[in-house]
Amino acid sequence: MRIGIIAEGRADIAVVKAVLKAVTGIDMSEIYAIRPTETTDETDNAEMQFSNWQLVMKSCQDEALLDAFFNTLDEDVLLVVHIDTAERGNEGYDVTKPQRTGHPDWKEYSLQVRANVKAKMEYLVPEQYREHVSYAIAIEETDAWLIPLYENPCRKDTATHVRPKEELRRLIGAIKKNSKYIDTEHNNLNYVSLGKELTKQLKAARKMNESLNLFCVDVEEKMVETK
Repeated sequence: MRIGIIAEGRADIAVVKAVLKAVTGIDMSEIYAIRPTETTDETDNAEMQFSNWQLVMKSCQDEALLDAFFNTLDEDVLLVVHIDTAERGNEGYDVTKPQRTGHPDWKEYSLQVRANVKAKMEYLVPEQYREHVSYAIAIEETDAWLIPLYENPCRKDTATHVRPKEELRRLIGAIKKNSKYIDTEHNNLNYVSLGKELTKQLKAARKMNESLNLFCVDVEEKMVETK
């Protein structure tokens, strides 16, 4: 099987690839980025004029891009579409319910947000390909999927974090031995290294973030269908 990924950015691709490796067991060489590519090219430079979620939505409607992926391979293929939900209230994204404020059940909140965003994305994907797509819909940001690796496991679902990117950086920076996860040259987190840790600890992480768990379930179901 070959798996292609459309995602908001390269950091997201690193995390999604790590999850896919853990769930499917297939070789990393069979999982590749469709957009953005993992090395910058002219197409990426032109497309990055859009904000990241716009890039994902535009790519999902790009029939030439999807035709090239689905129709040039002689084996089973799966398309994974990644998108964060932090900007879901923005014009053009337009997914406003449910509201975060005062929500009593964060797993249910994640389930509802994911369902609403998935419906939006499915509408964009050409009908002939919809049954071959899995959705990596990260509630708020993909960083929330990594927080379970470093946060006290007694905490509620990590969707509770409004700014998971900042929280993940804080958690990692608080422990000296975690310095290997920080790219000091660019003053950013090393998501490839973080992804490797997620591959090892995915079972535990799924219990602490429902949107991560729902993505895994989606992929698992697609894998069964292809057998």
